[in-house]
Amino acid sequence: MLVDAHAHLVTTDPAYPFAPPSGRVPAAVRDDPMTAERLIASLDATGAAAAVAVQRAHVYGHDNRYVLDSARRHPGRLRAMCVIDAQAPEAPATVAELAAHGAAAIRLTAPGGDRHGGPAGTGWFAGPAARGAWAAAASAGLSLCLHVYRWNRDDVLRALPEVCRAFPGVPVVLDHVASVTADGPQPWSGSELLLALTELEQVHVKVTTLNFAWLRAAGREPAELIAWLVDRFGARRVLWGSDVTQTPGAHADMVALARAGVAGLPERDAAEVLGGTAARLYGLAAA
Repeated sequence: MLVDAHAHLVTTDPAYPFAPPSGRVPAAVRDDPMTAERLIASLDATGAAAAVAVQRAHVYGHDNRYVLDSARRHPGRLRAMCVIDAQAPEAPATVAELAAHGAAAIRLTAPGGDRHGGPAGTGWFAGPAARGAWAAAASAGLSLCLHVYRWNRDDVLRALPEVCRAFPGVPVVLDHVASVTADGPQPWSGSELLLALTELEQVHVKVTTLNFAWLRAAGREPAELIAWLVDRFGARRVLWGSDVTQTPGAHADMVALARAGVAGLPERDAAEVLGGTAARLYGLAAA
């Protein structure tokens, strides 16, 4: 069972107007949108079972209606991961409302974060206000996904254990392997703090095509990182996602690259990375 745990959806349907925080929507997004129907067709063509539709906050902000509606239209094939501002006073109520509308997970990201950096601090996920969102996620049985950038990676990984211990029942997924890179000390730049999280069973790591692109730019292969993650965290805490529409490339090619990346693993471990872990986290199948 293959599950794409990180697929960004976009539609030009005027019922879901663009609301980019930056005021700009990339031309490629407007001209070649990855709609729910197009993603389902690619899942069928590649032999994939399902996907997690991750809110494209750079396009829609916190208006999560398209991923929620897509998941409702395609039960069993799509699950919705919604993005919120966890520091907003209404965040706990928002989490409860999203759960009532079918959300399978909540994603948090640093405000204003992009490749050029953003404001310092960890209040966006670890502060007193944000902990209300964690409590609401715990009550609703939702997992939390943290979008970690290179510029805030170390601060996030240092602050995460305390929050996890305060909410031990909330599964946590670190997007893009918390932005560890292959351009520094071996084995991975930033891995020391990441490895400190292996003792926290609720912490999972998601490897994506974005990681694969970084690896190949550094002359290394995806299989190397995947094997390292499985060795440290165990296959049941590692999952794969395409990052389609955010990372350039065809969805079918991303699926093929993922399959190649796990080819050297034992069959059971490969099955966990490609789908088993995501299926458990997002309620796609009993595992």
